[in-house]
Amino acid sequence: MWWGFKLELKKGMHTKKLWAVLLIMLLFYMPVVYVLKQGMKGGGEMSGEAAMSLMIQFITGMSMFFLGIVAIVMGATAVNKGIEEGTIRVVLSKKISRLSYILGKFSGQGVVFFAAVLLAVLVALAGLAYVGVSLTGKVFGDVFLLNIVLFMVMVEFLALGYVLSTFLKSSGSALGVALVVFFIIYLVLPIFVQYEVYTHAPGGISDQGLRDMKADYYTKYLFYSPTAQAEVITSYVSDYKVVQKTVNTPQGTKTYATNLPIYRGVGYAIKERWINFLLLIIMSLAYLAVAVVRFVRMDLR
Repeated sequence: MWWGFKLELKKGMHTKKLWAVLLIMLLFYMPVVYVLKQGMKGGGEMSGEAAMSLMIQFITGMSMFFLGIVAIVMGATAVNKGIEEGTIRVVLSKKISRLSYILGKFSGQGVVFFAAVLLAVLVALAGLAYVGVSLTGKVFGDVFLLNIVLFMVMVEFLALGYVLSTFLKSSGSALGVALVVFFIIYLVLPIFVQYEVYTHAPGGISDQGLRDMKADYYTKYLFYSPTAQAEVITSYVSDYKVVQKTVNTPQGTKTYATNLPIYRGVGYAIKERWINFLLLIIMSLAYLAVAVVRFVRMDLR
């Protein structure tokens, strides 16, 4: 396992894998820094909580889309490409077990992802400091935990890709199937689940009640989708507080209740939705276990 880990780690650090993941993260952090900078022009101030709330809105949407694609594609060609090129048979001829090989390879790619995440954390903190946001302990923690959630999403997609890579011997076929699977669990199935949520939601339900209902549906019916679980977690970074607002109208003064979002933080969200974070871990291990069992038994000719 250690041999395979070092080999994959060395390859990952010297190839485009690390830089592809890091570049995707940076492409989505840069607009956040720009928007924060524009909002703080003219002596304006922005708290760390407001900055983090804005960053989470930007990062957790499209970044998970692109990072998920990169991870599942890397996993979908991890094993079958080695079979096509004959490198796996050469490696296994050196008395390295199949179990050690696949676990080492997976671990090495996971560390490459984690290295990219750590670099992204540093860039995000540098960007916040650049625009004048006070880097409190809570901001440090939230930036790190946000990227850890993204890391777990990538790891689960990587493990799912390994399943495809061990069942489909053609790397080209596995690549096509991986993209189809990704779009189904990222886009198609969540649309159906959201439709069920809005269909069964009682009339007059509050924003918080709708959020809780959606979280329960995603947990029950999309437990195998890492992006769905991450979406649930990040939706809990804020709570809703009912406040009374008074407005002047031609008919007179009117008072109405409205929901005011109160930022709580990524750590709070993970604590509230620990089951969804746990699902990211469990499903990653489940996908990896399927891939390992298949690889140990498959014909490598």
